[in-house]
Amino acid sequence: MQMIIKTLGGETNTRPPVGSAMASTTPDRSEIIEMVAKQMYSGRILNNAHRGDLVEMMVLAALGPEWRHVGLGWHPWDLQRGNGPDRIRIQVKQTAAVQLWGDTVSRVLQFGWRPNPPSYFERDNPDEEIETEGWFCEMFVFGIHDEMDRSLIDQADPAQWEFIVIPVGDLKPRTQTMQLSKASSLWRTVAWEQLKQEVASKVHPR
Repeated sequence: MQMIIKTLGGETNTRPPVGSAMASTTPDRSEIIEMVAKQMYSGRILNNAHRGDLVEMMVLAALGPEWRHVGLGWHPWDLQRGNGPDRIRIQVKQTAAVQLWGDTVSRVLQFGWRPNPPSYFERDNPDEEIETEGWFCEMFVFGIHDEMDRSLIDQADPAQWEFIVIPVGDLKPRTQTMQLSKASSLWRTVAWEQLKQEVASKVHPR
């Protein structure tokens, strides 16, 4: 297969796709991004870290344009709406029944309460307030992928995921972990189409 490229003068050139035996030109930015998406994010069973990236984007897509992604560079939370005292912060986490290496042995939700903020936070975010301890968010959104039939699994498909929204006010102080089975008994799971409404219902005015 060849890539067709139109020049400013209207001429049409062709070149082999990146990664092919015939490729001899330096790939451009869009081609490298396409390769990353294909090689790392297009499988039906995903590497754990890459799966987390996709679930963050699923949640952001559900919530709409008033939310933004801020979770790059080890930021303590992933999504944010608003600024200052009216901001709402979400940490997005996920668990899947099947991993690349086999079935998940124990489904445990990780909350990650911390006794102090990251040492680099004030340096990198001088105008952003943060608690002296805690989870550093107003709520968690956990993506839950339960499909175990490998002929059906597609962890990049939002329709195969359910979500649990947990406000930090519902948690006991310093909670670090919780079994998925317990969390499912305390908070309801919702489909992607219901996620925006579920998050809105858990946002309480300050």
